[in-house]
Amino acid sequence: MKNKKTLGLDFVWKIRCRLRAEGSRLRAEGFKLRAEGSKLWAEGSRLRAEGDKLRAEGDKLWAEGDKLWAEGILEVHGNIKIEWISDTECQLETGELFKPL
Repeated sequence: MKNKKTLGLDFVWKIRCRLRAEGSRLRAEGFKLRAEGSKLWAEGSRLRAEGDKLRAEGDKLWAEGDKLWAEGILEVHGNIKIEWISDTECQLETGELFKPL
C-alpha cells in the first residue's frame, strides 16, 4: 500500500507526463512551421534573385536605349546639350522637347 507522499508523487508524475506530451506536440508543430518557413524563405530568395536578374536586364535595355538616343542626337544635331526634365522627358539645346509617346 502506498503512503500519502507516494500518492502525491504519482499525481505530480501524471501531470508532468501530460505537460510533456502537450509540449512534445507543440514542439513538433513548431518544427513543422519552422521547416515550412525555411522552405518559403528559400522560395523568396529564388524569387528575389530572379527579380534582380530581370531588373538587370531592364537596366541593360534602358542603357541601350539611352545610347541609341545619344547616337541619334549626335548624327542629326552634332554635339549639343540635352537637358533632362525627368527620366522620360528631355529638351535639346535647339528647343525641341521630347516626351514619351
